Amino acid sequence: MPADNDETKPAPKQVNSPPFTNNVSVWLGIITSIITVALTIYTAYNKAKIDSLEDKLKERSATVEESRERVDRYKWVFSLYNDLTDTDKRRSKFAGSLITLALTDTESKKLFSGLQTSSDKVLQNLGKNGLVSLNNATIVSLVSKIDTLSIPDRTSAVGELEKHYASSPVAITLVLNLYNPDNIKTMSSNGVINGLYYLNRTIPKVWSKQQIEQGKEVASRIAVLNPGTKTQKELANFITFLSKASGGI
Repeated sequence: MPADNDETKPAPKQVNSPPFTNNVSVWLGIITSIITVALTIYTAYNKAKIDSLEDKLKERSATVEESRERVDRYKWVFSLYNDLTDTDKRRSKFAGSLITLALTDTESKKLFSGLQTSSDKVLQNLGKNGLVSLNNATIVSLVSKIDTLSIPDRTSAVGELEKHYASSPVAITLVLNLYNPDNIKTMSSNGVINGLYYLNRTIPKVWSKQQIEQGKEVASRIAVLNPGTKTQKELANFITFLSKASGGI
């Protein structure tokens, strides 16, 4: 018998689906990542809030400390009352100077202005003397900047002196003192001309005989320095100014 010619059919391929445990692992990884990101964002948010609160606490602490320091200064100023009203003028003046050092310019001005408006004559006098001391301290500060290295500071100081203290005997004397024999050796050329610039723009009639004589000595010292052209011009103007001031006496 002839053999059967039937072909053997291949068995169908079986599709293997991923195990259930693999799916769980993938989803767990995704969920873990989401949780990690969420926790990171939440932590960063909380940290920002905590940092903000810490900054506010620091600011509040600084404000409280500043207030405490201010109160302590005010108490100390009040403790000087007996010295301020002392019959010894030197003691009283010294106490007033200490107050201007302890208080800010604004605080000192408010204090002395308030005392000056008092109905008590002693307090009025204290206020007046305090304002004079405060004003003098401002002048000293401006004069000290005439020969500073900073151009803006020099310019600003001379401008303030010219604008507000052209008739101030105190300012005139302090500027003249800048040219004393020892100090003039170390003055810069800018300092020399700045001082002359201010002196030439003061009011001649407020100059005293002593200041005029001191001014003549200053002019001689500057001339010896063999100054530059601009300074020579201001010096010539200063000599003319002194002559005018002398005629007004």
